[in-house]
Amino acid sequence: MKHWLVDLELLLTNKNDVIRVVVAATSGSAPREAGASMLVYRHGTSGTLGGGHLEFKAIELARDLLDQSGKLSHCQRFSLGAALGQCCGGIVDLWWERFTAADLEFISAANIQMQQASQVVLATLAEDKHISRRTLFLSSVQHPDPEFTELSSYAESLMHAAPDSSRTRLVSRDGDKVLFERLDREHTPLWIFGAGHVGQAIVRLLNDLPFDITWVDSRAGAFPTDVYSGVTTLESEIPAAEVRYAPEDAWFLVLTHDHDLDYTICQAILTHETRGFIGLIGSCTKAARFDHRLTRQGFQAERITCPIGLAGISGKEPATIAVAVVAQLLQEREARQLAGHSTSSSLQLAMDSQRS
Repeated sequence: MKHWLVDLELLLTNKNDVIRVVVAATSGSAPREAGASMLVYRHGTSGTLGGGHLEFKAIELARDLLDQSGKLSHCQRFSLGAALGQCCGGIVDLWWERFTAADLEFISAANIQMQQASQVVLATLAEDKHISRRTLFLSSVQHPDPEFTELSSYAESLMHAAPDSSRTRLVSRDGDKVLFERLDREHTPLWIFGAGHVGQAIVRLLNDLPFDITWVDSRAGAFPTDVYSGVTTLESEIPAAEVRYAPEDAWFLVLTHDHDLDYTICQAILTHETRGFIGLIGSCTKAARFDHRLTRQGFQAERITCPIGLAGISGKEPATIAVAVVAQLLQEREARQLAGHSTSSSLQLAMDSQRS
């Protein structure tokens, strides 16, 4: 799964005019959260607003914008029940914005900033249906544009919001609209060791989910020929040696064709001292043996989850195991986000208490 900035940069590089549709704000029940977006171009779309009549209408209006060369933006509020007959019943503000090849340099710069910095906010000012200006707010940097100085507080609040909070804010300014979006590196780096049947089934399911995948195997020709573009494959004679290149926040799945190889990789991961999830395929018997050997060697074997997959799903077909494992990854990811939010909230309360 790629960030919308990456997809947009690729489309602009290939000379496509693109309309990006963003869920700018919501009230009540809605198909997607604020910040969800999709890209609409002449011959296709990417992303989703949640499907249904709202998305159909959004694409229809985007196609109309593509045919109107002078019009660059549009913002409209929808009452899902009254106007569109959707049972969600909430209210959604959608924002349409045109991008052309002329915007490629800015989008490339925004993409680079997102990858390099932890706190970046994109602000887009729309005046009378036209994009007046786009700008990036960077953490701890005074914005040089006076037009945006008065709006910097909105960017600051988004920068320091909890990771799982809304990344988007729509602001009215003298009759005009300003859309603020925090550009998070949203994906979890996931290193998968093993390209057998289970590994391939897991990778297929992870497409369009928030993980950046590095896939490692020692066997020539082990990877399928149709690996999607979001996956980096590494054919390595010594897979355990690749662990040192994983980032500190990487997650790991170990499911090779060989138990001794699994063990060596687990040793390397525990030496790496990653803060991420570590999953090992195998039975309870395998888990006990690995735990005993690793503990005896001084490793924190309890950090490894084995067997992997949600409890209660007992099928052993590769596709069934993959569903259980991917569901577990998503559950673990959400739990960690919530825990991080709780920790940051507690820290903020303690700081506020000290100030008072």
